[in-house]
Amino acid sequence: MKTQFVEKLQEGDVVNDYFVATRKDLRDAQSGNKFLGMSFKDRTGEIGGVMWNNAVSVAGMFEVGDVVNVRATVNSYQNRLQFRVDQVLPLKAGDFDPVDLVFVPGDTDRVVKEFRAIMETVQDPWLRPLIQGLLADDMLMARLAQAAAGRKWHHAYPGGLIEHCYEMARIAETVCALYPNIKRDLLMTGVFVHDIGKLEEMTHDLLVDYTTVGKLVGHLQIGCHMVSERLDAIPGFPEPLRMQLYHLILSHHGEKELGSPVVPKTVEAIVLHHIDNLDAQANAFTRVVKETRSKGQEWSDFIPMIDRNIWVGER
Repeated sequence: MKTQFVEKLQEGDVVNDYFVATRKDLRDAQSGNKFLGMSFKDRTGEIGGVMWNNAVSVAGMFEVGDVVNVRATVNSYQNRLQFRVDQVLPLKAGDFDPVDLVFVPGDTDRVVKEFRAIMETVQDPWLRPLIQGLLADDMLMARLAQAAAGRKWHHAYPGGLIEHCYEMARIAETVCALYPNIKRDLLMTGVFVHDIGKLEEMTHDLLVDYTTVGKLVGHLQIGCHMVSERLDAIPGFPEPLRMQLYHLILSHHGEKELGSPVVPKTVEAIVLHHIDNLDAQANAFTRVVKETRSKGQEWSDFIPMIDRNIWVGER
């Protein structure tokens, strides 16, 4: 039974417990010897680690994504906790409980049901068959309900992708009420399919990581291909509407520097981009606030991805 979780660790703790290995880097020390940089996670968080002795041999004992038992001491480096690792041993299935290692929200079934209900309101005669086909694909919906929306930043847990789409759909409903010129059915369809390529872009196991096709192609292009196959099965699907759907998928990151091959050029595309970003950032900031408060801190650690610390309020 796992008893030591990342969120409860304090400087000076002696650790002897299991985690998922999320990073493994052999590096050169100033002495000329090798040392091993690592990261480990459980369902409560992630922590870095370093091993100074036997680095080369230990690095060959496990792979990123393996569940490993770690013996270490918790110390502080650059104001962040990390493991000073003495031993890393890979475990076999049956030696650990996956529930300890991956956070899973408890309301995914409700989220799926409510997301379905929103998507059932799409009435456009061309978009409705696409939506109905997706909803009727039990394998696809099961994968959607188990997938994460990201590796680390937002909705990075099983069920995170469907939760992200559901929250976006709720925001989209409000935006459409405020701006009646928006093509509601088109926007809702974009919400459904904008990240569908992530089902193939990433693995969705104990460790969320990029697949080969994810690294080579990316989820925007994968998503367009998946939707294209669906549209090909709808006889007579209008070409202009097809192009608008592709545009929603390809432009939803908003900027070329952020991975979109094109920038939003329709009102539905710009709205999709902003509600996608709003939901992603709100989810990520909420997680950081919770983690920071659990440490008794007023400010989060510096977050390189967004180039800032986050203030969580006075203690």
